[in-house]
Amino acid sequence: MKRVSIKELKKLIELTVNEPVSIIDVREVDEFAAGHIMTAKNYPLSTLPEAMSQIDREQPHYVICQHGVRSEHACSFLENYGYNVVSVSEGMSVWDGESNVNSYR
Repeated sequence: MKRVSIKELKKLIELTVNEPVSIIDVREVDEFAAGHIMTAKNYPLSTLPEAMSQIDREQPHYVICQHGVRSEHACSFLENYGYNVVSVSEGMSVWDGESNVNSYR
């Protein structure tokens, strides 16, 4: 399984401004709403099997969660179905870049 650190992901995001990096955040909806990377899409790990049809199998995706455990599980699952995924170590718990906060109700 491919892995990158949160620092490597942040650098990649900064270098690819014109072509956003595909980020899949597998935290639950309320965690995502509390703050997430601006371009991230939320596919909670608990709903990933149903959401797979919405994810491009060929495009590289960086998978993130809070601490890195759920992203590892998600990547393992998606790799079994031929998805091009990279697990982000450490997760949002150490993210110090720009975040988007939704008003969650």
